[in-house]
Amino acid sequence: MSSHGEHREVIEVDHPHSFDPQEVNAKAVVLFGIATLVTLVVTIFALQFYFDTYKEKQVYEQVLAPVSEDLKALRAREDVELHSYRFIDRDKGLVRLPIERAMELLLSEAAAGRFFYPTQPAPIKKPDPAVDSQTPPANPQAGPAAPAVR
Repeated sequence: MSSHGEHREVIEVDHPHSFDPQEVNAKAVVLFGIATLVTLVVTIFALQFYFDTYKEKQVYEQVLAPVSEDLKALRAREDVELHSYRFIDRDKGLVRLPIERAMELLLSEAAAGRFFYPTQPAPIKKPDPAVDSQTPPANPQAGPAAPAVR
């Protein structure tokens, strides 16, 4: 019987198809790995920034920028109400004034010192000591009332 040692093939190192006896350059491999990771992270952040910017632009153009006809009509109605006279209640003599005229009247009233509403601060009411002396003081040592037992 033959042994395993007899069938071994001897590999010549100088042969053009032989293995490379040199060690791998670990420093170059590590630097390449770090550079690849940094490039990947920068690319991810750049794509996320581009996506967010594009999405915000699309939302603005499609949703926020166009003024709807309802909004235009509302603003026109508000402008008419703010800048025109109108009777609110003819029997009571209530009218709506344009905002510019109302501001002029308010300024003239302020200059004359005559307002139709109180402008001075109201005094703070102080507690009445006679009322406080009539109520019995609370017993701080007494706990909560016990429930009635039947």
